[in-house]
Amino acid sequence: MPLYHIQNVLNGGEITPLMRGRVDQPRYATGCREMLNFVPMPQGGVTRRPGTRFLGLAAGSRARLVPFVFSATQGRMLEFGDKTLRVWLPDGRLVADAAGSPLVFSSPYAAADLPGLRFAQSADVMYFVHPGYAPRKLSRYADNNWQWSTPTFTPAVAAPTGVSLRVVENNYEGDDATRQYTYAVTAIGADGQESNASTQASITAKALNSVSYIIRISWQAVSGAVYYRVYKKKYGVLGYIGRADGTSFDDENIGADTEDTPPAHKNPFAGSGNWPSQVFFHQQRLGFAATKNRPMTLWLSRSGEFEDMGASTPPKDDDAIEVTLAAAQANRICWLQPDRQALAFGTEGSEWTLSASEGVTLTPGNAGFELQTSNGGDDAVAAISAGGGVIYVQRGGTAVRQFAYNYSADKYLGQDLTLVARHILRDAPIIAWAYQQEPHSVIWCVLEDGRLAGLTFMPEQEVIGWHRHDTAGTFKDVAVIPGLPDDQTWFLVERECGLCVERLESFFDSDDLSEAYFLDSALNYLGPAQGEFSGLGHLAGREVQVFADGGTIDGLAVSAAGGLALATPAHSVHVGLPYVSRLVPNLPEVQTQTGSSMMHNRKISAVRLRIYRSMSFLAGVGTNALLPVTDRHIVGGLMNTRPFFSDGTDIALETCGGWADESPLTLGVTSATPLTILALLTAMEVAPYSGKGGI
Repeated sequence: MPLYHIQNVLNGGEITPLMRGRVDQPRYATGCREMLNFVPMPQGGVTRRPGTRFLGLAAGSRARLVPFVFSATQGRMLEFGDKTLRVWLPDGRLVADAAGSPLVFSSPYAAADLPGLRFAQSADVMYFVHPGYAPRKLSRYADNNWQWSTPTFTPAVAAPTGVSLRVVENNYEGDDATRQYTYAVTAIGADGQESNASTQASITAKALNSVSYIIRISWQAVSGAVYYRVYKKKYGVLGYIGRADGTSFDDENIGADTEDTPPAHKNPFAGSGNWPSQVFFHQQRLGFAATKNRPMTLWLSRSGEFEDMGASTPPKDDDAIEVTLAAAQANRICWLQPDRQALAFGTEGSEWTLSASEGVTLTPGNAGFELQTSNGGDDAVAAISAGGGVIYVQRGGTAVRQFAYNYSADKYLGQDLTLVARHILRDAPIIAWAYQQEPHSVIWCVLEDGRLAGLTFMPEQEVIGWHRHDTAGTFKDVAVIPGLPDDQTWFLVERECGLCVERLESFFDSDDLSEAYFLDSALNYLGPAQGEFSGLGHLAGREVQVFADGGTIDGLAVSAAGGLALATPAHSVHVGLPYVSRLVPNLPEVQTQTGSSMMHNRKISAVRLRIYRSMSFLAGVGTNALLPVTDRHIVGGLMNTRPFFSDGTDIALETCGGWADESPLTLGVTSATPLTILALLTAMEVAPYSGKGGI
């Protein structure tokens, strides 16, 4: 009597061969031996990776993509080249001048230094850091107006000068002039920043009297000042005594508030060796970390004033913060990411949090470090937030961990997300990654050897599935900006024509095959029937695949001039480079009354698939040639083949009879067609003995 094994969850991804004996592990039942150019879906099935749309060639042979996200619905893609910057709009067009020529803006960064760039954004402003450059600020005033500046981290308004003191006396009968009074003045600019204090001025006078004996402080006007703050020394500390809207102030024996002192501004990043390698925002502060001279120090700006590193004595709650990690090893900070109420960060040897020892808001007086884990990080890529935690690359670049708070342990833990798929990153570390939240919550990872790996990650649904992807070229970079219905995933891909800017097409979920994009570096046409096409210069001389009106055409080549001719005109035409998608499920294992089927001979008598909005595909067992699978049905007494399977169609794989333990099932697609698999049902017979000289 056959046993029936149902695999209706396939989002365990591709698992390492070291896990093929762990049939008790849930990821074995939901995973695959191979998952190439397929994407596991959080709902349980797998779907074919969409193709990429060719947008244009990069400005040079080396480039970097940086997402500029103004809001959840508005983004731009910045393309950095060798000291150049171009701006791409979400529709795939470059920002151009009035004549239609793409605008090229200047950039301070050489191409060789682009991998080390780190950035943080607030509205229309982005801050960039690199250990070889002073921090820079990029401001967008319009899509055709982007400007660079170098923050000084000191106020734009200057300190007052020319402070003078004089006594204003009116028949005063007080004591002798034996007291010394010392004053300083600061200016407040239009942006609300307070200048450094003026040079202190002192005078010897009698005891002040609010009616008949006062000291008048005067100074020269400061350009750009909105008003001034006046301080008087008390017990050796300058304390605030009042505000002046003009250039003089009368001290009528006002008590100095020594809890409110003038700020002392400085630029901690002045000079080579003091340039930070990390930048971030946390609790309304702009933060920096890890200079060459101080690799374990963090700096946070004054609250709400991103370019002000001023601090007072004694410190105020909104003053800038400077803290240095005191650890057993002098490991530099590799990544930082705000999480919950703490700033999570990692060094080359351990992971920490910086948080308030009292309350929830970080201040100069309550900043404290807590050691969480000791796995060690890598600075090849910046950490990202996904799945309710921080995702970072472990030291060496061949493992990925989630740094997330665990309520049971009352601390952050570092879960290894690559434990059951370590082989994917074993030979090539991650050099770039980006998180595409919609529609399938995928972290796309560019590997050093030019391959692409993906991690479908939704921990609240216990979905952690790795998958591999390739193309007729090598992936160089990836970045994501928001979009509808899918977030937009952009790639830099090195192809025969040069470095291409391409965008992943939307995942297919439609009854309209004109929306099925399964070719790489492709362009499409939709309109009246046409047979002659041009504008394919990036594919000149290449053999391409064509998806025309729902059918795949092989063996066509693009002319040297970038043209292509079809034998039959078509309304919907996609032209691009083909890629192969392949899925090899794990061998089915069943627990019976007499034990597990593991390591017993088994014979597969039938295989059925439940598929969704798919077309014909290939299937086979072992090393046998894959054969086409179509939906055959009776129409008018004749057997017809239906090219497109609609919702929830069950397909019998008659070509897969005889599948045995040495011959795994293989499913593949070589045409430009969609395939989504929701479930796999296997009917098999298990021998009572192994039949191989064993039990």
